[in-house]
Amino acid sequence: MFQSLHPNLKIRLGLNFFQKLTQTAIFPFLTIYFVRQFGATETGPLIVLTMIASFITSLYGGLLSDRYGRKRVLFIGEMLRFVCFIGMAIAGSHVIDSATLLFIFFFFFSNLLSSAITPANEAILIDDSRPEQRKYLYTLSYWLMNGSIVIGSLIGGFFFEQHLFYLLVSAAILSFGCVFLISFKLEDNYKPLPRKGQKTTNVWTGYQTVMRNQLFLKYLIAGILTLSLELQLTHYLAIHFAETLHAVPFFHFSLDGTKILGLLRAENTILVLLLGLVLMRWTQSISERALLYTGVTLFSLGFAILPVSNDFSMLVLATACFTFGELLYVPIHQTMLARLIEDHLRSQYLAVNGFRYRGALLIGAISVSTYNVVSPGWMAITYICFGILAIFFYRSILKELDKCQPLELKKAS
Repeated sequence: MFQSLHPNLKIRLGLNFFQKLTQTAIFPFLTIYFVRQFGATETGPLIVLTMIASFITSLYGGLLSDRYGRKRVLFIGEMLRFVCFIGMAIAGSHVIDSATLLFIFFFFFSNLLSSAITPANEAILIDDSRPEQRKYLYTLSYWLMNGSIVIGSLIGGFFFEQHLFYLLVSAAILSFGCVFLISFKLEDNYKPLPRKGQKTTNVWTGYQTVMRNQLFLKYLIAGILTLSLELQLTHYLAIHFAETLHAVPFFHFSLDGTKILGLLRAENTILVLLLGLVLMRWTQSISERALLYTGVTLFSLGFAILPVSNDFSMLVLATACFTFGELLYVPIHQTMLARLIEDHLRSQYLAVNGFRYRGALLIGAISVSTYNVVSPGWMAITYICFGILAIFFYRSILKELDKCQPLELKKAS
């Protein structure tokens, strides 16, 4: 299946791997760095500002990608990212050592440029793939993303404190390699529609069409519901484990909640890396509709067990449960998007789809605020309800798609 993929798809998978690796190796640790330099009170609003700016920039990036093509947006964006990495390296060197200048380059790199090129990056997966390839393609992309997160986290953890300058220089070299791939290897097969008399700055014309697509809005809500469960590990569940799990026996050791959370997240990542591609082969003969419903059910059930159990072995089983569900539903969730969007607005749909993460983040923040009010039992029920609602929306989407397109979601070959 990999050999049958369009060369653009292979290049895009490589680009996404290295882009995600540099982000993971730098972004989380820079947040700690800025807290030390500016203080938590000042850093918090700055991070919120970058999140808002990133969403706005992604909207413009989606618009420009649809109007001028993927390659042009990716090349300019990655070239500017390369310049920003050089600027960050200079600002973080012993010669200048300016936290303010480093933040300016960091803000421009991580939230404006990365967000601007993301819709074009994601659109390539749909532009150059056939429907029967997409389940495999998204599974492989998800697997590579998790691998880049693991490698990037290890690199950042070992080198950020003592070798920040060399880490940033290495990121710049990787970014330049991405510029080379985009410039000389990537083909732009997307042909924008002629835009007579329309101004580039008129963002909302295309996005009004996007927001009128009822099926897409249902898909977006279902995505927010499922992703918000995953983000509970860094919100409600993180606090719950830290507050309630103090001396859980594990062989000859005693684990507290923070260590247990770290082990469960490591288990999730390891299972994804070990079973991601294998599980796809095992489930080839099962309809994607059944896999989607089963995956969401296992995903929500696994998370529902986490807040109500204090037994380490049960927590490990629950994590395995939601990980299996994640591996079943995520590729199909991503594949479904291609059936819901209009070709000439593809990047703009993908830009709006980025609100999935921000909506899930908002739910996570609300869950933290209500920690002292909502009991673990009620939170478990909430997780199950999220899963039921997500399945309801998916079922509604598929019924409408069947009316317009009689064919069922194709089974992966």
